[in-house]
Amino acid sequence: MFINRTKELKKLEEEYKAKKATFSVIYGRRRVGKTALIQEYIKDKNAIYLYITQGSLQIQLDIFTNEIKKFVDKNIREFLNFNSFEEALEFLATLDFKQKLVLVIDEYQYLIQLDGVFSSKLQRIWDIKLSNINIHLIICGSVLSMIQSEVLNYQSPLYGRRTSSFHIKPLKFKYIKEFIPNIDRLDQINIYASFGTIPKYLQEYDKNLNFMENIKEKILNKNSYLYSEGNFLLKDEIHDSTSYFRILQSIANGNMKIGKIASSMGVNSSYLSKYMLRLIELDIVEKEIPITETNPSKSKFGLYKIKDNFLKFWFYYIYKNYHYLEIEQIEPVLDEIKLNFNDKFVSFAFEDVIKEDLLENPLKYLNFIPKKAGRWWNNKDEIDIVAFDEKNIAFIECKWQNQIDKEQILQKLIQKSARLVGDKKAFYLVVEKKDFILSVI
Repeated sequence: MFINRTKELKKLEEEYKAKKATFSVIYGRRRVGKTALIQEYIKDKNAIYLYITQGSLQIQLDIFTNEIKKFVDKNIREFLNFNSFEEALEFLATLDFKQKLVLVIDEYQYLIQLDGVFSSKLQRIWDIKLSNINIHLIICGSVLSMIQSEVLNYQSPLYGRRTSSFHIKPLKFKYIKEFIPNIDRLDQINIYASFGTIPKYLQEYDKNLNFMENIKEKILNKNSYLYSEGNFLLKDEIHDSTSYFRILQSIANGNMKIGKIASSMGVNSSYLSKYMLRLIELDIVEKEIPITETNPSKSKFGLYKIKDNFLKFWFYYIYKNYHYLEIEQIEPVLDEIKLNFNDKFVSFAFEDVIKEDLLENPLKYLNFIPKKAGRWWNNKDEIDIVAFDEKNIAFIECKWQNQIDKEQILQKLIQKSARLVGDKKAFYLVVEKKDFILSVI
């Protein structure tokens, strides 16, 4: 199944049509859809696709050699043999490709593990030979730290060679219904708040089961694919994972200030600095600042949050409940989910969904197009969404509740926002659960 990624495909096609050699880097976390994007792109092209595994370097080279043989005269195929990847790449550079060749090295990080100086070798071959032929080279990887150090950072061997790069991120909420057709709005947001929007995770969802049955069978079942996914996802990136797991569990439990995270772990805040920076670098955690702050780097109100809904769900319900789940005591965990999933997950997911829709379809909510939108808070108050441009500012509360006193919420919103209005024209809006369920928004 291939859904969305139209902008990425368009840019890749531009790279293909360029009258020169091109070099793209595609990266992003596990299961986010990088390989599906590549397969969609190369399906009608001359291509060599190498999926690197943790097997021996010789095995990878043998596969590469067999792929190259498809592009040479049959009279020399049986004699073609290479002693190294560099030799194979240099031979490839001698071939005349009338139609541009797409060469893909997927899971590039494993090639670096097998040959620690391969990026330096590739740099030399690209500079001297490959950059002069009709080729589109694509490097793809799912260990972000290694892609940064080998390709993207200023000090990396391949820095400055790429002609494009693609950080593939989870899909937006609106695409869930394309993965799982014929589900109602309530199930869509429940899925968003638990399975998230990683394509592989959405493909695990069984449309023949109801939502809670899916949670039971597809996440809480210790034999299911998603049960151990949090472990695998982090251990790809982090070898000494104990402190990182404790931090993420603390954040999932609602400790979003650095002081509270440290207190929950019994350590000083300064101890956490390197860990937080690493988690942010790996695109697992983000530091959120009130949207109106003019100098975010100096803000005292930073909150840390887990970016992916599935990972947050996994740490809150699965990781802490291994002692139940490993002995197949699923019901106590299901009971906990039924008790607080709406308050702890869906209500916050609802804010994110409204913000996403607001930024894509602002005139559905407002009579201006905001330049920025996001949460605001201080020591006493918070507002779900503040959206503004140079002349206008809007204050929005999102309430995932069946019965609300809209007028009372509106008056409180006006009071909380008074100090933020300044000389802008102010707008106020309360979005409630029934608006979403009935597709009014």
